[in-house]
Amino acid sequence: MTQCDPFTQNYMNGILLKYHIIRVFYILVKLFRKGLSVLSSRIYRYTVLSLLSLLLLSWDPILCSASSGPADPFSFSSAPAAPVYSDISSWAVTPKDTARYPVDVLFFYPTTYFDDKNWNQSIKEAAIDKKIPQWIKSQAGIFNGSANLYVPYYRQATIYVLNAPLNSNNHHAMDIAYDDVEHAFDYYMKNWNKGRPFILSGHSQGSNLLFMLLKRRFNDKTLQKQLVAAYVIGWPVTQEDLEKYPHLKMSETPDETGCIISYNTQEADSPVSIVIKGTVAVNPLTMTLTKDFVPAEKNLGAMFFTEDNVQYIPYYTGAQIIDGALIIPRPSNADLLQTSPPGFYHQYDYTFFYCNLVENVNARIKAYLRKNMPAK
Repeated sequence: MTQCDPFTQNYMNGILLKYHIIRVFYILVKLFRKGLSVLSSRIYRYTVLSLLSLLLLSWDPILCSASSGPADPFSFSSAPAAPVYSDISSWAVTPKDTARYPVDVLFFYPTTYFDDKNWNQSIKEAAIDKKIPQWIKSQAGIFNGSANLYVPYYRQATIYVLNAPLNSNNHHAMDIAYDDVEHAFDYYMKNWNKGRPFILSGHSQGSNLLFMLLKRRFNDKTLQKQLVAAYVIGWPVTQEDLEKYPHLKMSETPDETGCIISYNTQEADSPVSIVIKGTVAVNPLTMTLTKDFVPAEKNLGAMFFTEDNVQYIPYYTGAQIIDGALIIPRPSNADLLQTSPPGFYHQYDYTFFYCNLVENVNARIKAYLRKNMPAK
């Protein structure tokens, strides 16, 4: 069974040929942005993500074998068994001592399942998936020292679901993944929360599912009151979303609570983007909606994680929100980054702004506790 990990592999062989292929996709995306503005954001989202998926999955035909996904169409009857969240083995991480911090955080990891044997990863597969703890370390690590961490395993959808036709039943694989996220959240709230404030965080598919949870469940005033912040990083939030779900709001100040922090990192001429028409983004260097360029001097430091080491680089990059995307200049170590394609920094959304995120988590927790839990 061939596996392909497009977000963590550096496919630089044959770079000249692939560069020209990328430019073709770039032109197509530009045409779609101009020509499909009258279509719904759902169709636009599908179109861009389909292009993204096709590019990622064809980036190295030797490694990816040009697979189009599982041989059989999705069916609920063939989905892996649902997790039982009362069983601790259904959780990748739970805290040892919840008395250590007054705030909890639920983190939903990004896509790690690039297999083509099933539309959803089983919980047994997730438990031995070495990429999951790596993402937890490099992304959820921003909460170390500030909050009690909970990370549920969930039956994530394979990357190939992005390449399924718009009207295909294969998209129901995302319903399976969302069901798990919602059930994990419900189990946490019923059994472990005990009225405590909490943070929600994710990346990529995890943020997609988290955003679905926010839209569907957080019109509840009690949940709104307990929410410190939601880090919906690596997934677009649009003005249309905010208007349709008025209980959702974007961060306007670094210490605002009950709000969403969302952005997607790329270069200005990135050949692909997951940003869609009407995307609203927060600049992680200011935690505001400013569209001004913010210089690298405001970057407290990037953190690059490997299995055996961590590299800290202060003042790593400046950034600016342009047309809903977080645009950065070409990093000084760009040749060493594992990007597919070059200029698309999806997997580094946390990495490049890691220390700013750490500081911001602490700032929002302090603001929340000051406002809602005054000292006796």
